[in-house]
Amino acid sequence: MKNKKVQLIIVVIVLLFAMITIIFCCNRGRKYNISITIPASGTEAFIYSDEEISPKGNTITLYVGEGMGDGEIVLKPIEVKEENAYESTYITPGMPVKMSVEKGAWFKIGVNNLQNSSGEDMVVYITVSDVDIRIE
Repeated sequence: MKNKKVQLIIVVIVLLFAMITIIFCCNRGRKYNISITIPASGTEAFIYSDEEISPKGNTITLYVGEGMGDGEIVLKPIEVKEENAYESTYITPGMPVKMSVEKGAWFKIGVNNLQNSSGEDMVVYITVSDVDIRIE
């Protein structure tokens, strides 16, 4: 009788460990597509996302998303503890950009306004992972 109780406890512990592992693996690395609407007649150098992102670590990795080609991107600090200058960087499809940032700070992603030569508003996407998202 004792042997069956021990076996049942071991099975329950293994199942709990498996469930916890699955939960952590599924939530890790979730990617988000951040949309940025570039107006047809904008005059600003960079156009920023409505969504704000906060890194879960000390880096943010950005990827070119739908509608976006080669171009410059920049992070605009919204809520930070330390004032740092985040310079624009060049991004190209297939080549992610990794930026060192302050963990827990909030940023908007900006794309160079020169992306839009169509004469109409254009929506582009930047893909990010391992961040928290909030809408302005």
